[in-house]
Amino acid sequence: MTTITTTDVTTAAPVATRTRVGWGDLLWLTWRQHRWTILGTAVVVVGAAAVALGIAWHTDATGEKHDLLGRWSYLDVSQMLTLTPMALGAVIAVFWTAPLLSREYEQRTHLVVWSQDLTPIRWLVGKVVLLGAITVVLAAGLGTALIKLMNSMNAVTTDYVPFRPFEGAAFEAAPQVQVGYAVFGFALGLAFSAITRRTVLSMGLALGGFFLVRAFVAGFWRPYFQEPLRKVEPYDESPLYWSAGNDGSWTVNSGYADAAGNEIDFPQVCGGTQSNTEYAKCMADNGVQTFSDYHPADRLVSFQWFEFGVFALLAAGLFALTFVWVRRSRGV
Repeated sequence: MTTITTTDVTTAAPVATRTRVGWGDLLWLTWRQHRWTILGTAVVVVGAAAVALGIAWHTDATGEKHDLLGRWSYLDVSQMLTLTPMALGAVIAVFWTAPLLSREYEQRTHLVVWSQDLTPIRWLVGKVVLLGAITVVLAAGLGTALIKLMNSMNAVTTDYVPFRPFEGAAFEAAPQVQVGYAVFGFALGLAFSAITRRTVLSMGLALGGFFLVRAFVAGFWRPYFQEPLRKVEPYDESPLYWSAGNDGSWTVNSGYADAAGNEIDFPQVCGGTQSNTEYAKCMADNGVQTFSDYHPADRLVSFQWFEFGVFALLAAGLFALTFVWVRRSRGV
């Protein structure tokens, strides 16, 4: 009989699988990598908010504007604190997100980080979620504290209104406006970081771009978020200028008007008069009046939400550009 022999079967070694990086691990790594930048910004923002709330509480309790350290009044300190929100969005753009992608490209670490178990988009989402959430909290908290401070200062100042609602500091300190600025700065720095792949260049572009857009919206667009109302009055000797009214309104334009209320150039016919009385009579005889284009105080909140919407839409477009750019870019 033929003996049947069995052949040895070689057992294949098990294939090692790599564990996919979880969202919790990714957020923790993001915190570990950026914690000092986050903490440094948070110390300044929380410190400014704490001082603002402390002054507001003491002012509300006593009804007076006290001196601080024997040199400045609470009002002086309040005016300095109102400069803080102007810088927060720029700090986020320049120091938080402008180096975020560009540094990985420059140091070539993206070739290791964006491996088969961590895609570029997944890596980027983890960064944006954690840093973006902290950005929103800091901006909203700072704005809330400063609005409280300004309201307290206005309440104890009787001879004038130090923080008029439509003026830059008070308007822009609103929490929703601050969040809009901060999120826009976040997205702007991130977009430049992805496109340029150069840290210093992206930081410079983010800084310049942030303030250029802010200046354009505030100086050229904000006065016309809504059609101004027009008030026409007989000519008097009051100066014509753009201002915020004592009733909380905002005059965005003023000048001379004809009898029908239409804007006209300076009336040259009255330029040769010798006295204010003769000048006023000449203006009245020629039917010259003055007009003021203004926004009433009840438009303040709608204007602030509109400005938030402008910067939120800009941020959404920049986020979309960044994610598309990173997705299509090659790992080189």
